[in-house]
Formats: sequence, C-alpha cells, structure tokens
Amino acid sequence: MSKSTNDMRTPLSKVHGLGSAKDGTTLFWRQRLTAFANIPLALFFMYFIAAVAGKNYQETIEFIGSPLIALLLLLFIISGVYHMKFIL
Repeated sequence: MSKSTNDMRTPLSKVHGLGSAKDGTTLFWRQRLTAFANIPLALFFMYFIAAVAGKNYQETIEFIGSPLIALLLLLFIISGVYHMKFIL
C-alpha cells in the first residue's frame, strides 16, 4: 500500500489521540530504577542457579527455605515482572 501524499491534516491532528505524554518521564524513571535493581538481583539469581545445580529436591527446598534466599528470589520475580510492565 502506498502512502497518500494528499493528506490535508495538520501534524497536530495526525498525532491527536495517540496517547498522552504526561506520564512519560514517570514510566522512564520507573523502568530505569527496576533495571538498576535487576542487575544485582540477576547476579544473585545466577549464583542461586549455580548453587542448586546438582542438588536433589530436598536440598534445593532447604536452600530456598532460608528467609534471605526466599526474599531475594521474590524480589527478583517482582522486579522483573514490574520492569516488563505486567503489573501497574
């Protein structure tokens, strides 16, 4: 399909209704904040995968049962999902 060259609309009318720019900077900073938080959490997750590699189910459950490990795994999941904008 070729682009119509005789479009009489003004540039403003072409972008009207395509969305608001009011929340652009907020979303930008939220994404940067979660990206920054994901760096150490992703490093922890790589450590976690390496630590449980080769362990049986019971040892893995005991490792995840540690409050610190469980909290960091939960933060990794929440931060990653929030960064991908699945929630709010």
